[in-house]
Amino acid sequence: MNLELFRNKLPSGLIHLNDFLDLKFQKQVLTEIDKITTICPLRRIKTKNGGNFSTQITNCGKLGWWSDHKGYRYTDCDPTTGLTWPKMPDLFIEIIHRTLKNIPIEKTFIPDACLINYYSKDSKMGLHQDKDEKDLTQPIITISLGDRADFMIGGNKRSQKPALLNLDSGDVLVMSKDARPLFHGIKRIYEETSPIKKLIGRFSLTFRKAG
Repeated sequence: MNLELFRNKLPSGLIHLNDFLDLKFQKQVLTEIDKITTICPLRRIKTKNGGNFSTQITNCGKLGWWSDHKGYRYTDCDPTTGLTWPKMPDLFIEIIHRTLKNIPIEKTFIPDACLINYYSKDSKMGLHQDKDEKDLTQPIITISLGDRADFMIGGNKRSQKPALLNLDSGDVLVMSKDARPLFHGIKRIYEETSPIKKLIGRFSLTFRKAG
């Protein structure tokens, strides 16, 4: 599949804040991720069809996203340990507030879930829609940390050809309104492009109002 980079206006509702978090702030986010993974380690989970995701995940917040033979869903505790997910750090909430001040959408978004995906150099994420949340009018806000990634954004149908958007460390991406139901995924990770020396690979922190 030969995909082209966006060169003009992004789809309606898709907002890309390039280099939104400076390097000092990015390192603080990584420190908080380290604390979270100490409580709930990253792990590779299974798809509902029995396959394995190429990313590793963990969660923080009131709810966490999960997948296994029972399907895709949000849970209020870690299905592996039975423990509640770690509290969402105040730093993460601060980032959401800063983001909302800089974008033209409703300022009432209060996330109750943060899905943390870790991508190694060979990880990918196929085209998919985020539709396990109760209110699909709520935006999804994603922070990129570490290696550069090619983000695919398509249409309302999987068959529509997606285009690519480069996501760098410190970028924030918002999918709201018309962009909320669009198919999207990660096509490629660019190895050794992380500006954070201790971070090999990429973290994606995706904030949702799930409940």
